Amino acid sequence: MSEMVLEAIKFFRSYGVKCDDDDKWVQEWLNSDPSRKVSKEAFCEEDLYDFNEWCRWKGSVYEKGIDDQTKIERLLEEINELKSEIIVLRKQNNELEARLRMNTF
Repeated sequence: MSEMVLEAIKFFRSYGVKCDDDDKWVQEWLNSDPSRKVSKEAFCEEDLYDFNEWCRWKGSVYEKGIDDQTKIERLLEEINELKSEIIVLRKQNNELEARLRMNTF
């Protein structure tokens, strides 16, 4: 593990971000922007916000640098998850409506 990764982890931890000593996401984040690798500047709050945003979109359809096929696959997966959630919510709604009808007398 590079010294830069360890410095980033130490900096993020100082702000309360939970990072393991071998955090692969920090390494990926550093590799995602070549200008970070050559920068000799110390990490700052802007880096913390950038890392947070990068983590937020990692694995989603909005992740930078993914191809269209991957975006489509992720969108289809999200659609299927939402359809499943709708089924569960409709079932819960029906159960609550049935209870409400029973309690009106």
